[in-house]
Amino acid sequence: MTSVDDRPILFVSEYYPPFAPGGAEWTNAAWAAALVRRGHRVVVVTPNYGSAPRQSSEAGVDVVRVPFWFKLAGARDEAGWRAHRHPMWTLYFAIWIARVAYSKDARVIHAQTKRSLVAAWLAARVLRRPVLATIRDLGLACPLGSCALIEPWTTFDCSTAQYVRKCIPFQLDHYHRRAGRARRARLWVSSLIAWLGHVGRRGALGRLDGVVAVSRGILEVYPSRRVPVRRSVVYTLPPTAGMPSIEDVRRVRLELSIGDGPLVLYVGKRSLGKGTAVLLAALDTIRAAVPGVRFAFAGKGDLELPSRDDIHAVGVLPHQQLFPLYGAADIVVSPSVWPEPLSRVLIEAMHFGRPVVATAVGGSPEAVEDRVTGLLVPKRDPEALAAAIITLLRDPARRERMGAAARVRLASVFSEDKIITWLLDAYAAVNPRPV
Repeated sequence: MTSVDDRPILFVSEYYPPFAPGGAEWTNAAWAAALVRRGHRVVVVTPNYGSAPRQSSEAGVDVVRVPFWFKLAGARDEAGWRAHRHPMWTLYFAIWIARVAYSKDARVIHAQTKRSLVAAWLAARVLRRPVLATIRDLGLACPLGSCALIEPWTTFDCSTAQYVRKCIPFQLDHYHRRAGRARRARLWVSSLIAWLGHVGRRGALGRLDGVVAVSRGILEVYPSRRVPVRRSVVYTLPPTAGMPSIEDVRRVRLELSIGDGPLVLYVGKRSLGKGTAVLLAALDTIRAAVPGVRFAFAGKGDLELPSRDDIHAVGVLPHQQLFPLYGAADIVVSPSVWPEPLSRVLIEAMHFGRPVVATAVGGSPEAVEDRVTGLLVPKRDPEALAAAIITLLRDPARRERMGAAARVRLASVFSEDKIITWLLDAYAAVNPRPV
């Protein structure tokens, strides 16, 4: 009879809730909690950005918060590029990872974020433990990700020449066009330093025992020669929150002064890659076709929103406020231009039974079944985006059917049991002892 390995799984990440600038941190926390529910031990090693205790148990997960000099005022804040790029930080973090992995006798080390990769790899090699990393974006292909925005898409096997000649100029021209000479010079230096760190991460990536990608779409972006042979796809877990009550939905609509009119919801960073500009270009067409329509933008970003009565900028919301907003929405839109790995927004919309209009990029087609749970449209096409949104806004019965189908698909394709089994299979593939 095969014995079960009761040694813990070690997660490594530069952020972990409550410090969660994006969706990745909540994905990590959901995976960890689900592994615990399956009877496995999980330890998380992460920097301490606040006054939280150095070691605690959260949802059954042991969290070790490494002493760190940089403190964050809010849970959604980021420490900035200087905090994690210094080689001494990588060495310091690697020592802590090795200490915790050795003391806990971790069976496998799993780097969850790009800036934890090299430190996790160093610690694993010292201890001779298997190590994996999660591929959840383009961060391990290019430090800026501009490759995904230059049309037509350039190779994602970013060379130094391409990075200097194309990626950096594109980034400066589209994200920092108002920067003066001095700031542009600093941004050039910062981008070149980022490249040095990227070279180290890319080297470590190829030497890992395996990778876990959050979708087939994002895994296919990476050149095969840059990624270990052992590759697994493990989806994001859906939220566990219940459906918002009618009172919650009414309260949200009242707070936003929406009334009973149709509501289109955009959740996420307002940026070029997220396709915010494409959605803004489609608004006039939608307004003309559907009188009384409202648009809610939840999140922050570089792109300014027009000052209009029908546009509601609600900022970054905690989950307890964001989830009722899904319930209030008639449609959730994800107009991403870059190869979206697997947006938590799509998963959350499905969980709350909302039809989605999304671009057919990256992992989005793995979540949205076209014409069944939502509509997929080409990227950078405001006319197609507007037409899809108008079609659904004019057909409440179809929206209802799609929302119901989305919940059925979520229970089937994104079930916790199936996803955690995939994750455990990935660990078993690199671990000589049973998991």
